[in-house]
Amino acid sequence: MNPSGVQYSVVLNRATPAVKQTRKFSANNGATFTDSTNNIIRIPLATGSFQFVDTRASYLSFTITNNSSDKDAKFDTNGNCVIQRLRIESPDGSTLEDITDWNVLNAFLHDYTQGLDNAATIGSMIEGQGSAVPNTTKSYANNSCTAIGEGASISVCLPLAPCGVLNANRYLPLGFLRSNLVIEIHLAPAATCLNWETATPTAPGYTLSNVNYVADIISFSSQFNQNYEQMISNIGGVQISTQTYSNYITNIANAQSALAELIPARQKSIKSIFFVMRHTADISTKNIDSLSARQRNALSAFQIKVGGALFPAQEVQGSATNSSEMGAELYKAFARLADTSLGGKITRANYLSAEGGFAFGLDLEAFANDSSVIESGLNVGSQGLPVELIGNLTADAASQLNSYVLSDMILTFTSDGGVLSSM
Repeated sequence: MNPSGVQYSVVLNRATPAVKQTRKFSANNGATFTDSTNNIIRIPLATGSFQFVDTRASYLSFTITNNSSDKDAKFDTNGNCVIQRLRIESPDGSTLEDITDWNVLNAFLHDYTQGLDNAATIGSMIEGQGSAVPNTTKSYANNSCTAIGEGASISVCLPLAPCGVLNANRYLPLGFLRSNLVIEIHLAPAATCLNWETATPTAPGYTLSNVNYVADIISFSSQFNQNYEQMISNIGGVQISTQTYSNYITNIANAQSALAELIPARQKSIKSIFFVMRHTADISTKNIDSLSARQRNALSAFQIKVGGALFPAQEVQGSATNSSEMGAELYKAFARLADTSLGGKITRANYLSAEGGFAFGLDLEAFANDSSVIESGLNVGSQGLPVELIGNLTADAASQLNSYVLSDMILTFTSDGGVLSSM
């Protein structure tokens, strides 16, 4: 066989004729939003007829103003910190996707999957991200994000990557729907999402303005549109596979020594579960990084129990001096264990610290490294099996446990202009 450099008969396929335009979609329920009043933003994705949206080339943008009259504030991780909840609403008003504690998830994902080079350049430039290794003391002084002065403003652009609908690997045919998809954003309290200069700022709060979802819109030829309509009419709908996170919260008591935390998940293909512990008192403390101040709580062993089965068969173990096994299982849960290109900001010292960057997780997918198949995860939906996190720890304070279940999701765009989701 000839080397590729002289295979002149092998050419790329010619693209279907199309035109791309970038468009801003604005909220329909106000021009400004605050953390205390008018704190829900609704953005209808009102495309033109027969248009598609490339969500992977789209982002949320806004300007944030520090409302305090006497104290500066910083983001916890980046601008995603102000998003408490992100919900996607279908044309009939039902929920397609709903991720609560979005900002806690975002802080965790950025710490473990974003490298320092990216954080210091692209992340800092567009998301307002800090560029340093997360400090084990989550104080205002140790936060490397840009300070927002009293009454001052900065603007950010946020790719909403954890959202399955807005990070699908196919163009969304929104111009063929009978009504609009809606992005619904619930804002987080200022005390939990921003790190303030002191614990007692005057009138702490923030205002968002110029809120837009900036999307790439793709328009094809009339012949392509006719072919698409004929196809969807013949088969009843088109399906797009993606993945989403579901959040389940339980509480851990001070000095609790055993984990037996029920997770009411009912998905039919759980890929991974990630766990984050935070001290309850820290969540509303104004001058610390409430979202990313994750706790170890002296966790020494854990497993997932589903019905009578244990995953893995033996406990995953760790300590304050050696948690390599917990770290390895966590990166397996990202399906990136041997991928040396994967970035991260959590160092060994940070991971072993009682307070810092600690998190843990477990891979539950049969074919985690095969991107050509879907729904190879753990099925707990068909049999209604209980999912339980079990293990040993010594909680040094009352804590909140967030269990983020990552599962396959299938979007179905129906021939009558509707959208359904299943997971």
